[in-house]
Amino acid sequence: MADQSFRGVMKGQTLVVLERPAPLPDGTPVEVMPLGHQAGSPDAVLAAMEAEPHVTLEDVAELQKAIAQGQRPAATINPFPQDTAKPESV
Repeated sequence: MADQSFRGVMKGQTLVVLERPAPLPDGTPVEVMPLGHQAGSPDAVLAAMEAEPHVTLEDVAELQKAIAQGQRPAATINPFPQDTAKPESV
């Protein structure tokens, strides 16, 4: 069993979630080493695509529709309104 390796992902700061069950009882000492992926490398892109959340094309279309429906024109606010009142004399 010392030759086997198990892959998983971190959840929070104290839990590693394995991709497949490991035949290890609770309390078994293990060594976990991060798999290095250079940003933009094919491995990094594949890892990002496999990571949660997984969205469908329908999910993307629904989000884009909701964004479009929620858009409003920018409010026109004049930061320098014309003040017609005359200044008070001192």
